[in-house]
Amino acid sequence: MKVCIITLGCKVNQYESNQIAAHYLADGHEVVQKFVPDADIYIVNTCAVTSAAEKKSRNLASRVKRANPDAKVTVCGCAGDRTLNKSLTCHALQPRKRAFIKVQDGCNNYCSYCIVPYIRGRSQSRPTIDIISEIRTAAKPVVLTGIDLSSYGLDIGTTLRELCLAVDKCGFPFELSSIEVGIITSEFIKTLKNCTNFIPKFHVPLQSGSDKVLRDMNRKYTAGEYLSAIELIRAHFPAAAISTDVIIGFPTESPEDLAKTHELIAKVGFTHVHTFPYSRREGTAAAKLL
Repeated sequence: MKVCIITLGCKVNQYESNQIAAHYLADGHEVVQKFVPDADIYIVNTCAVTSAAEKKSRNLASRVKRANPDAKVTVCGCAGDRTLNKSLTCHALQPRKRAFIKVQDGCNNYCSYCIVPYIRGRSQSRPTIDIISEIRTAAKPVVLTGIDLSSYGLDIGTTLRELCLAVDKCGFPFELSSIEVGIITSEFIKTLKNCTNFIPKFHVPLQSGSDKVLRDMNRKYTAGEYLSAIELIRAHFPAAAISTDVIIGFPTESPEDLAKTHELIAKVGFTHVHTFPYSRREGTAAAKLL
């Protein structure tokens, strides 16, 4: 059979799609990871981080079914059924130059605008030994990824810092997909500096440059603490690429708050800024602010 897997959303979804693909390939099926009109099975791995992403996921599933009414269509991911994703434990298919390695799932942060913790559940970490085995099997540069990568190990008695030390010993270049301000300590950054194979790219979500809006978002840091974290990174990695995420239009954001965000962005001088309009997600604390 021909299996078509279409992926929306983050690197975690891409990792999980690779796992699904690996299962079908192991059973002797043909797998394509882009839309084709003649597949026997379609798997749409969806995203629900914004209402627009969820709508796109639904529309894509409908489009696939219209294109091939006789095909079987399965919807998984954050906007669909998570059971398939959670049950997969095999090594991932890695068609890219870098291997995305999911080390953690779920989130305990409950940012007021985010629906993901209600969908994915609380943070769960993979055993370090399984991660190292997968990296060695992939045998290529890797990107460690997760829903909340910074919380890796808190539920199994270890830390992301210790994982990085173990990954470094594998001998392959590695990156971190996204880390939170709270994990950026002198000890953590010095550990990365001492890792021979660490690639100095840092994605550190900001979301807002206003302390008031950050409190309303339940982000657990101030604009000043964010700047201090960036300064710590640059003290050890002067040439590091640093990117961020920013949400515009949060319900309690004023023009003055937005101006503070602009000022902070200019002060940091990010390599890249991913800007998103606020998306109301029913069931989150921020939805009640409108």
